[in-house]
Amino acid sequence: MAKARILAVDDQRYFRELIAGMLGEEGFQAQTAASGEEALHILENADFDIVLTDLVMPGMDGSELLHRIKERDPDQEVVVVTGVIDVKTAVDAMKLGATDYLLKPFDRRTLTVTLDGILQSKRLKVEHARLLAENIEYIGERAVYARAIALFSTLAIEPLASRIVEGLCQEIRAQGGVLWVAAESGPERLDLAAVRGLVRVADEPETVLADELPSELLEGRQRVVLAAWGDGKEAELPALYAVMKRDGIVIAVARLTDKLEGEEFDAVDVACVEQFLHFADVAMTNALRVRGLERRSLEDPKTGAYNFEYFQDVARTEIERANRFGRNLALLQIDLGSPETLEALGDEHEVNGWLAAVVEQLRRLLRATDLLAVDNQKRFYMLLAEADALGAAVLKRRALHALEESEFLTGIEASRRPQPRIGLAIYPGDGVQLESLLRTLSARTDAEANSRVVSMGLDGMSLAASLHALVRSGELEKPGMAAQIVRFVLSEVARRPRDRGLLYAAPGRALRRVVSEGLEALRDVPTRAELVIVTDGNRPSYLKPGISWVSPDRAPGLPPCIIYYGDGPAYAMIREEGRNGSPARLFHTDDRGLVEHLAFRLQEELSLPLTLGSEVKA
Repeated sequence: MAKARILAVDDQRYFRELIAGMLGEEGFQAQTAASGEEALHILENADFDIVLTDLVMPGMDGSELLHRIKERDPDQEVVVVTGVIDVKTAVDAMKLGATDYLLKPFDRRTLTVTLDGILQSKRLKVEHARLLAENIEYIGERAVYARAIALFSTLAIEPLASRIVEGLCQEIRAQGGVLWVAAESGPERLDLAAVRGLVRVADEPETVLADELPSELLEGRQRVVLAAWGDGKEAELPALYAVMKRDGIVIAVARLTDKLEGEEFDAVDVACVEQFLHFADVAMTNALRVRGLERRSLEDPKTGAYNFEYFQDVARTEIERANRFGRNLALLQIDLGSPETLEALGDEHEVNGWLAAVVEQLRRLLRATDLLAVDNQKRFYMLLAEADALGAAVLKRRALHALEESEFLTGIEASRRPQPRIGLAIYPGDGVQLESLLRTLSARTDAEANSRVVSMGLDGMSLAASLHALVRSGELEKPGMAAQIVRFVLSEVARRPRDRGLLYAAPGRALRRVVSEGLEALRDVPTRAELVIVTDGNRPSYLKPGISWVSPDRAPGLPPCIIYYGDGPAYAMIREEGRNGSPARLFHTDDRGLVEHLAFRLQEELSLPLTLGSEVKA
């Protein structure tokens, strides 16, 4: 077998035959070319270990041939041959990429030593590249193993989900990743748990149904598939879907998108993801088992609700999640009276049975993702993930109604019957730390007992009667104050277009112009607030989708007023014209409990439908 293939280029036949003879005798396979053009033609159809070329040739000289060869294959070994007087030309050729040069005349030993040296150097380069590739592959495998082992350092769902997404993205150089994890209610629904990189959180679905996944994943044939993905707003893009399973059931699904440098995902990426999933399966299975054990072991044995310590842990996790994904969440506190008041209802067995019935009644109102807990003072707490002020207020009113009408409460003698009070706090509007939210929650629950709704008996009045009673307790209007308040409330709606809420305005004659101007300014604002205008006359020009027009006949006797309740500050203002030339009276408040009562009472009396999302159980 020949030691190497050599192409010798020289315009003189004598030197071509001389070099070919020398090379053949030393065990090389030699081929010759009489010109640079011929050499290039040969190189187009065959590979050589070394090209040996004379520098001085007619037509295409050795320097030009060297340049053309290096353009075609930068790694091609080239040796130039020249006379003593052309040494400078040979040095210039070295600068152009020649491996070595020989001076004419040269003997067989000089030629052989030069070529053997080049071939040995080439073999060393190849071996070095092979070893380097093996080391890089080994280091890569160690990195994969290290990332995979790190998954087992946490048993909390959210941190684990983030690590899995990060690991998958690093494995295949994906710039975007999303992970959904099986909900506690069952594997048929998966909830958003982590996002990474080029992902618009607001566009990602909070919940994915298992039967919406690519069919190849559900039928068990594959665990990683390439499928089109789109948000409905832009053209569909390629994405890798990967599932984690336990006993053949999907427990989590990841979607990976936007590979670096615009490359497409390929079979190598699929193999890398499948390798990583072997670890992710076990880690996620362990985390879900721990979650289930925590839920079962952290229940209060007397009521069946979770204990308050667990509630605080979950609330902190949900606050972090809400902050990461830009969501709301709501906390409710339900106070049925002091422990002494409850103990007076009967013996311990009777009281515990009554509290267990309360828990059962409240759980019927909650979604699978909501949490109900009790503290050592027998106060109940609800955590409503991804609920805004409006949805939480609806649930609060349902809970009050359910408790007040329940058999176990109505069966207690009226003089001894507990009066439920419910406070409400919203993240982030009422605080961004659990401690501040709990303080607000406690203060609002306590304020329910002494609110104007209770002290003035507003629950037993119509809305019109309630508004007149409130305005009579107000103050004389300062010039222009009512108009200023209306402008402020409407400007707040425009300033916070993403906040959901209810706004009712009954401007009457006195405030019609300022309300009209404010609503005209809202015409092009994509607000999420539901606006209802109670006014007579022709259809107002400022009406648009989201603004309803109601005749005052549906709510007779309303004084001019504006009421807003939602995620932002709550506010109500009522105005009543003075009689016999006396100044008008004005009542305004930012008491959330009172404003909530007025807003929902108006909604009920006008029989207006309330648009709710998934934050409240139907």
